[in-house]
Parts: sequence; C-alpha cells; structure tokens
Amino acid sequence: MKEAARTRVMTIAEMAKATPIRINKQGQALGRKGHQTRERLMNAARRLLSSQSPVELTAVAIARVAKTSSPTFYIYFNDIRDLLLSLGEAAGADFVEVHRILEEPWDPDNIEQGHAQRVVDAFNAVWNRHRDVLRFRNLEADRGDRAFAEQRIHQSVRIIDRFAERILAAYPKDDRRPRGHAYAEAAILHAAMESIAATDPVHVEQWQIGAARLASVMATMLARSFSAHPAPTTASNPPAGGRKKASQGTKR
Repeated sequence: MKEAARTRVMTIAEMAKATPIRINKQGQALGRKGHQTRERLMNAARRLLSSQSPVELTAVAIARVAKTSSPTFYIYFNDIRDLLLSLGEAAGADFVEVHRILEEPWDPDNIEQGHAQRVVDAFNAVWNRHRDVLRFRNLEADRGDRAFAEQRIHQSVRIIDRFAERILAAYPKDDRRPRGHAYAEAAILHAAMESIAATDPVHVEQWQIGAARLASVMATMLARSFSAHPAPTTASNPPAGGRKKASQGTKR
C-alpha cells in the first residue's frame, strides 16, 4: 500500500514538471524570455483577481498590469478562458504539499489529530491563494464547461485517492467492506473540505463559528476516518440482535 502510494505521488510531481507549455499560440518554441512573459501575464491576472471577478478580466487590463501589450497576451493565450484554465492548472499543482503530508506515515491505530490538521491547513492555504480561480473552475464545471469539469475532476480525484488509501489502511484485516465504501467516504470528506474552503473567510466569521473551529472539526473528521474503526452499520448490516428484535416485534 505504502509503496504504491509513493509511486503515484512521484508520478504527480513528475507530471507537474513534465508538462510545461513548450510553444506559444503561434507555434513558436518558448524560451526563457517567453516563459517569463507568460508567467508575468498570469501573475498580472492574479493581481487583478484580488479586486475583481474573473468574468471582468480583459486582455487589455492584464497586459497593462503586466507592462506589455494586448497582442502579446494573444501570443500566449487564446482568450481569458484559456488564461483561467492555465491558472486552474497552476492552482492544482499547488496541492503538492497536501499530497506530501498524506504520503507521510500514518498510524491507523491512533487518531492523529495533529497530522490531519496539517492536511486541512495545507488544503485551505491553497484555496486562500487561489480561491477566485478555483471557485470559477467549479462554477464553469457546474455550468457544463467540459474543460473546467475535467480539470476539476482530475485535481479532486488525486486527493480523494489519497484519502481512500488512508481509510483503506485503517480497515481491520477481517473487514471485507468493498473499496467503493472507502472511496465514497473519501469523496464526501473532500466535498466537505472544498465547500468550507471555497467560502470567503470573512463570510465564515459572520456565521459566528469561525474558520479556525471549522478547520479543527474538519481535521477531527479526517483523523477519525483515517484511524481504525468498526464496520459501518447499514440496513443490510444491522447491529447484533437487530434482526432478533425486529422479529420479536413482528410476533407481537
């Protein structure tokens, strides 16, 4: 299990390095200066996103902040959507610290609250740095944009896989629950983390719960899921004596 997980993490790191943009939109190879210009345009867009919506971005404004021209923008990006997809890819690559922490040794016999807290804090830190881009990615994915949907799925599955690995590692050896159960639990945990992280911290504080408390409780949920726990009770797997009591009730 550990060796397989380690191999997959290395693959992600390698993918991040092995798929750089090598040519511009005119088919020309990107040299050092070209990469710098492209990154400058992306950083300019990030600066603008701190004060305006992604739908308000324009090539003119981005080029101005990047101290270049609008025609230069179109050498590197087809349009604003293309730029936002690139920013989404960069945001996805930033989850590397989350993967690294999840890949560390975990003791399934203990509820590792501190370890889980580091996962939540690293996850929230990425969202704090890229909230506008990631929220736009999710919005467009929900609206049916295939490229944004695939990007969202690709980035989410990487984390869900690791959650599921930790959950599976905590299952007792005699527990024959299907892997699908672990993945369902992992998907729910990820959805909860993302939903909380996607909310602006200012609004979270208005709930009078507080971002710190939400993060702490989220870490507790992760820690419990990643620790050894008994088989779940379901309609098809009632607690001991459940069937007997039900049959007694029928006789009455």
